[in-house]
Amino acid sequence: MASRVLLTGAAGFLGGACAAALLDRGDEVIALVRDRDPRARLFRDGLVARCVEVRAELADAERLLAEYEPDAVLHLAAQTQVPVSNRSPLSTFESNVRGTWRLLEACRVAARPPRAVVVASSDKAYGEAPRPYAEDGPLVPTAPYDVSKACTDLIARSYATHFGLPVVVTRCGNLYGPGDLNERRLVPGVCRALAHGQAPELRSAGGMTREWLYIADAAAANLLLLDRLAEGAPVAGLGVNVGGGEVESVRGVVERLRAMVPGAPEARYADADPPGEIAHQSLRSERIRALGWRPQVGLDAGLAASLAWHGG
Repeated sequence: MASRVLLTGAAGFLGGACAAALLDRGDEVIALVRDRDPRARLFRDGLVARCVEVRAELADAERLLAEYEPDAVLHLAAQTQVPVSNRSPLSTFESNVRGTWRLLEACRVAARPPRAVVVASSDKAYGEAPRPYAEDGPLVPTAPYDVSKACTDLIARSYATHFGLPVVVTRCGNLYGPGDLNERRLVPGVCRALAHGQAPELRSAGGMTREWLYIADAAAANLLLLDRLAEGAPVAGLGVNVGGGEVESVRGVVERLRAMVPGAPEARYADADPPGEIAHQSLRSERIRALGWRPQVGLDAGLAASLAWHGG
């Protein structure tokens, strides 16, 4: 049966992918949009015409819950740029932490509470915890963005365990794929450089490793959790890792992309990694796999799709 889903961050990278997936299966999408970027998938692919677009802030969450009475909430809105969080930690905490508790409190006091709430945390919330990150492992971040996601994570799980709100938290690996507009991130930045015949300029020495997750696979995991939570699966209050299963270094990703472009120029790496970056990340994604989710797109195929989207 189709549901009415309040989607925050609908104009973002993951938000656009989730909007498309929800619409494709017949759900009604209440798309919360703060900034209208015509390049974002929500607008570029005409998805917004099939949604109920709401221009609002999370400060308006109580009104939005009362007006639209969603069956489910998918909370993706966040300040996601690590360099921005390092320059402006206060705005990052305001967006990521205050925004989350405002939305969850609105869900708690709503006359018709949603049956399922999925809140996006991040693998960054684990910080320097032992790898691969276990879903019941400690959250020990230090950098501002990482701390903001850990706070989001803990607040969401508190609303589940203490107030009975049906909330589950996702901790996705490094997202990549077509539609990523942030060229300060590795994959879109390298793809754009190669598409223009330029040498990729890296802000790291290339040795950091990440577990990579294709954007469509991330969207599928989020929708699966919405559905299972609404059906009563015992996942409320849990943190759920979502990793693509392939761990690769920054240098490895760059070289895979270069190998797809004949005559690609050599990449230029920084002498050292940026301060505050987690050196190595990988995930044990046991809970989402127990629900039947599996990644469908391997790293090479996903990188090829990213390169094609950016004009390679």
